Amino acid sequence: MKVSVAVITYNQEKTLPQTLDSILMQKGNFQLEIVIGEDCSTDGTRQVAVDYQRRFPDIIRPILQPKNRGIVGNAADTFLACSGQYINMIGGDDYWIDEYKLDKQVKFFDSHPDYGLVATDGYKLLVKKDKLVPGLLPVDPVESGDAFPRITEGFGVYALPFTVLFRAELLKYIDFNEFERRQFSVEDLPLQAILSHHSKFGYLPDKTAVYRVYKESATFISFNHPKYLDYHRGLVAIRKYLDELFPGEVGYSQEWADEYLFYKEFLLYLHRFRYKDAKELIRRFSGKLSRNPKYMRSKRFASSVLLFILFHFHKEHSYKKAISKQI
Repeated sequence: MKVSVAVITYNQEKTLPQTLDSILMQKGNFQLEIVIGEDCSTDGTRQVAVDYQRRFPDIIRPILQPKNRGIVGNAADTFLACSGQYINMIGGDDYWIDEYKLDKQVKFFDSHPDYGLVATDGYKLLVKKDKLVPGLLPVDPVESGDAFPRITEGFGVYALPFTVLFRAELLKYIDFNEFERRQFSVEDLPLQAILSHHSKFGYLPDKTAVYRVYKESATFISFNHPKYLDYHRGLVAIRKYLDELFPGEVGYSQEWADEYLFYKEFLLYLHRFRYKDAKELIRRFSGKLSRNPKYMRSKRFASSVLLFILFHFHKEHSYKKAISKQI
């Protein structure tokens, strides 16, 4: 029996060795396969992958992308190259601390044949503070194993991907071509949502892994990130796709999509003090959201420069407080 670990990496030459070492230390009654998706890095990440493959030719197989595929495309290529009965994905800056992590999860599947995925607990490493903080998603595991409502209602992953082991046979439900065609901003959310609709999700409380949290780890929720709006457009595309797959179970509507994207863009202009752009945005959505509470509230605060400035400082305080908790 083989377990595949898909390592998704880009510009992580300093952390990738620790990631790979933590996988190689795994013990258990299974054959280990490591597939490294190296996404045409601009640093020494590719050389790290090649060097490890030379040291462990029977275990490690790198996919050296000829050009940058992006996180969704690179993840898709790496998943599809895995040949194991079970698959675990991990980023090139996270790592495991329990040498029996995979073994525990394989044994979980042996005793729970109706489950398709099992996650574990772990730690966050706040890099800036050099501090380990216990506790990862799921904060409150679903006892029944039915994680689909949790994922779609909260619209976030059930568990962090590097803690998750799932049955490879479930990939038959995943159309990675659609993920790319629809320009999804992430792959883990739609993957877990679809898998949860077809199988139960399990959980082990063992702390087996560490998630590095940098200031940059919150890039897509950062107003300063150039792809901030693209990220949120991608989330809307994911929700729309899930609604097409599972009609009536996801809570998608065009009004929800309009409100979501309007407010994300308004907050961006608010953060950057772009008053004229905010006023134009309000005008643009007036026919779609005229009675929407968030639209009406935003319109009220954009009715004068003074109110806009006051609302800016109120939101900035909340935003910085939320970000500081993560780093």
